[in-house]
Amino acid sequence: MPLRPFLPLLLACLLAACAQEPVLDRQAVLDEVLANYRANLVGMRPLAAPPAEGETAPVGAAMPALTGLPAQAAQLLGQPPATVRRLLGEPRLRRREGDAEIWLYQSPFCHLDVMFYGEPGGPAGSRAAPAGLRVTYATARAAGAERRTEAACLQELANQARRS
Repeated sequence: MPLRPFLPLLLACLLAACAQEPVLDRQAVLDEVLANYRANLVGMRPLAAPPAEGETAPVGAAMPALTGLPAQAAQLLGQPPATVRRLLGEPRLRRREGDAEIWLYQSPFCHLDVMFYGEPGGPAGSRAAPAGLRVTYATARAAGAERRTEAACLQELANQARRS
């Protein structure tokens, strides 16, 4: 049987399928991802390094406590553990690696990784917790195929913490 009579129907189905696809502004997604990575790279600089031209102050300096939920994970940079706990509750997972502490927050739709770094809390070789911890890296990501902004992820985590 020839395909020619079905060609208009096939073309109409293909066009309808394309029209139903969600339209993503790829440039906006890339801009958001790059902005978050740039902010995190600034936070990962050694604590004593002066800021480069056009960059923010290093994370080692005390930052004013956040009063509300940030729109981006990078806005957590420089914050102490108490501020992160106040905003997002207790992490699902917490582990120490040397002078760093890594926290993982999870919701059904996203994950947030937060890395704290500070000065050693005790003599060399001791198991004491690091002192003066500050967020030096924070990134949120979707947990699945659905796109999720960092702002939506942080809001989900904060809501989850309030329900607990």
